[in-house]
Amino acid sequence: MVYTFMNYDDFNSKYNDILKIATCYSENFSFFTVRQIHKKDHSNEYFNFLDGFRNHEIPLGKIKTPRYTAGQQIHCFRINKITTALLMKPIDFSSWNAYDYPEDLAFYKNYIPWFRCISHEKMVLVNETNFSAFNELKKIGINFRLINNSNYI
Repeated sequence: MVYTFMNYDDFNSKYNDILKIATCYSENFSFFTVRQIHKKDHSNEYFNFLDGFRNHEIPLGKIKTPRYTAGQQIHCFRINKITTALLMKPIDFSSWNAYDYPEDLAFYKNYIPWFRCISHEKMVLVNETNFSAFNELKKIGINFRLINNSNYI
């Protein structure tokens, strides 16, 4: 089953707690960039942020990534101390907007996405197959709504 919490602006105060749970209960994560990144459209911080992940990128191979349009490029990474520290740089979910930082942060357990931000919709989808993480999110006060008839996130 898939659940969502909408308008994550309401949960921005719990951003660090949510990320700690996501990184503890996942092996990998991803985000996307636009294929044609123009320096004039982004700050230097954006490019410095991307450079920090360069040595931790992994091949897409087995990972079941979300589908994107042709203009978007997905990047997958290992979770480790360095990448976790980098993920804590944005101050909230709203920062993942493709201008300040990349977009659509997602976390994977056994190569399957269980936590996926959809930045432009201001929503997060959570698959309960990562049961321990799902329960930890509930413990910190995240209220979920069931999405019917959804077989993937």
